[in-house]
Amino acid sequence: MRHEVAIRRVLYEIPGMRSVTVREEEFPGADGQPLPMRIYQALNPIADPPPAVVIVAGYPDSGYVQHVGWRFMDIEWSISMAQLIAASGMVAITHSNRDPEPDAIALIDYVSKKGGAVGVWGISGSGPVAISVMSNARCGVLINPVTKGICPGVPAFIARAGQDDTPGLNAALDLLVPVALAENKPLTLVNYPEAPHAFDLFRDAPETGRILQQGLDFLRAHLM
Repeated sequence: MRHEVAIRRVLYEIPGMRSVTVREEEFPGADGQPLPMRIYQALNPIADPPPAVVIVAGYPDSGYVQHVGWRFMDIEWSISMAQLIAASGMVAITHSNRDPEPDAIALIDYVSKKGGAVGVWGISGSGPVAISVMSNARCGVLINPVTKGICPGVPAFIARAGQDDTPGLNAALDLLVPVALAENKPLTLVNYPEAPHAFDLFRDAPETGRILQQGLDFLRAHLM
């Protein structure tokens, strides 16, 4: 199962995904020591400078390698998601880490200083870190996220997987939504009734592509 998850690509393709340019760089982590990042650049960016989307790694590299077999930035989901974002006219950034939350904040701050708006894309167990660091970005997309009661303060697009069987995930998300509305937070929620957890990897259906495209359109609208 570990190997299968690591080699699965996102079940949505758009023209130009596989022809985006990719380069390796480093950024200073929270402790000041360099960490690798991978930058995916579109052939036709939507702005100059183009907005950037950080794909948040919610677990340390060491833990991810232990449980999945690869670093988060090296699995096919991360690669194909970055290609999808870049083919939509934005820069996508995947990264390594030692301490997930402070290193993600350090990366967002580093990218922000180079110009252009910055957004966040987070999934599943990376949700708490993604939500926390979104306050350093302009907006974010969260796909069936673990929330732990955290409510984003910037525009957020959340996709809920109706058949998610991760213990407590939807229960916490369902409690979060009325709190966000009561606090008048800028929240967009899409419910996918038939979707399992990680539906972008395991449910090959038109609705999967439509929801991912909605997330991409949300980023484009808020980062322009």
